[in-house]
Amino acid sequence: MDLSAEKLELHYYFNDSSHSMNALVRNQCESEFLAIAMEVAKELELSIQLESEAYREGGLKEAWKVIGKNGVQVSIFISIMTLVSSRIPFSDPELDQLQKQNLRLSIEEKKLRIKKLKTELESEKVNDNTVAKVAESLETNLKVVTRKSNFYKQLNRYNKIEKIGLTALNSDGMPITDERIVLRNNFRNFIIHSHNLTPITVDDALVEIIAPVLKEGRYKWKGVYENEPISFSMNDKHFNLDVLNEVISFKHGTTIECVLLIHQKLDETGEIQITGHSVSTVIRKIDSGQELETLQGKKYKFNKKQVEAQADLFT
Repeated sequence: MDLSAEKLELHYYFNDSSHSMNALVRNQCESEFLAIAMEVAKELELSIQLESEAYREGGLKEAWKVIGKNGVQVSIFISIMTLVSSRIPFSDPELDQLQKQNLRLSIEEKKLRIKKLKTELESEKVNDNTVAKVAESLETNLKVVTRKSNFYKQLNRYNKIEKIGLTALNSDGMPITDERIVLRNNFRNFIIHSHNLTPITVDDALVEIIAPVLKEGRYKWKGVYENEPISFSMNDKHFNLDVLNEVISFKHGTTIECVLLIHQKLDETGEIQITGHSVSTVIRKIDSGQELETLQGKKYKFNKKQVEAQADLFT
């Protein structure tokens, strides 16, 4: 592959003959685009800086001179950035689906792909397929996905833009690759519609009860999980009913083993935030070494064993 790229160009195409755009929109787009670049550089463990160059007309063109350890690193970074920022997802980037893709593409596999790229960088014989595989790995990075969503959301709201293009340039500002175009009707394919992630399920969580809810209503219980205070919703209707009917009581140190759901979402920068906790099933109640297993807990464990047994048949 051509390793002479030194600059990265982002080209905004307008639906009129002008060469200007709303300054706030442009600044927000640039901020999100640079955030994608910094996350890509971090994942590749490359020390990269981007320097802005003067704007050029033809719609509006922004170019950044990329500064790195050597020309090969710079060129590969630019190639991966153009792929990551412009390759259209096969389906809407819903976060639960992206999480599944992340699980399928293990951390070890991602590391191996990047390690292979680094080996090729040292020999200055970089394979196009290696670059494509690394870019594919980065496309499910939740920070990259979120920043891309923010970027294309800004573009989609600004009706003047009909498409964008990404190009690798040499030191003279001449294209060394074909421009990668993203049409306006594809902007929405990059946009995340919900920032909620699939909850983490802990099948055997131990929660010490600090404050149970002893009256009907949508009140939060308070407890301690892994030495951290939490508030949580008690969604085990049978356990709730036994508490309200005083069949179950609590004292200092009462602990429940339960199925705990840890709810989470992405913030606007792609960081994962815990938004709350809930208990779907109480398996047993523990008081000073005495244990009381619930009927719903027995049923849950039985069903879980059945599912695991069926899974074993296909392995």
